[in-house]
Amino acid sequence: MADVQTIIKFDGPALDGKSMDVAHLAPSLLALSDLLKEANRFANGDRAGVKVYVNADLDQKCFELVVEIATTIWESAKLLIADDRVKTAKEIAEWVGIVGAPTYGLFQLIKWLRNRKIVSVTVLKIDDGTNMVEIRVEGDTDPKLITQSVYELYANVLARQKAVQVLQPLKEDGYDTLEFYEDDGVFVHFDKEDVPSSDGSDLPDVIPQNVHTSTINAGVRIRRPAYEGGAKWTLMYKRAIDAAMDDKIWLQRFQSGEESAPPGSALMVDLEETYITNDNDEIVGDPTYRVIKVHGVQLPHKQTFLEFKDAPENP
Repeated sequence: MADVQTIIKFDGPALDGKSMDVAHLAPSLLALSDLLKEANRFANGDRAGVKVYVNADLDQKCFELVVEIATTIWESAKLLIADDRVKTAKEIAEWVGIVGAPTYGLFQLIKWLRNRKIVSVTVLKIDDGTNMVEIRVEGDTDPKLITQSVYELYANVLARQKAVQVLQPLKEDGYDTLEFYEDDGVFVHFDKEDVPSSDGSDLPDVIPQNVHTSTINAGVRIRRPAYEGGAKWTLMYKRAIDAAMDDKIWLQRFQSGEESAPPGSALMVDLEETYITNDNDEIVGDPTYRVIKVHGVQLPHKQTFLEFKDAPENP
């Protein structure tokens, strides 16, 4: 069933009876599931899904759960199974940091960066042509190299929040440690003092120096709007893009029904485009977008039909 599995272990005096308060366990596991799904959404978009299963190991003195992760290819995307754009459950788990990997995953990066002051962040193109992100922090002479995927996962505010929520049981009395491990070793270990604050305020933003931002006045077509909340909109600008809607006044008017803009409409907007370059001045990954201001809406053209009438008979 599972493409990959790992073990999550909570330990501390509150777990001597091999049981764990569901009020502490359930939010942590749900956050882990949400984190893996967010990582999969980043990796695979709508090409594949991910399912997370857990099994309790009650033979241990602590409290252990076997976490199994399986990717699922949508029926409409079966032909993409051999496509290297479909990332596996193992790759996703490596980025999150709950299985072993050559470089830091998200959890390891969170532990290392907590209460650190970043000196520099640089995107490097290494010998095999891939991009790595080099992070230097104050008081540490050895920089950390992480993959571009782990950097983008850390930069994803939702993913970072979910990772912090996984660790929250350690904030409670009676819980001392949390580990992800397999038989060949522990991948990440957290003590109480390693856990960030619940709002993540003690985690620094990782922003490369070589970031470029420009504002474009453009017409974009609505592919998928957000009818409530602050979710990103899918717009057509050269291609399909996801863009945050920062014009809150116009957004409130749209979501309250005062402004009509059905899918297929065009928005005239100020669009902010941000992209990162590596040390060879090559663009890294896809640009990100924000709608700064909506200036107007062009509704879809209505389809018209020609009415043909019988010709009059000759007198």
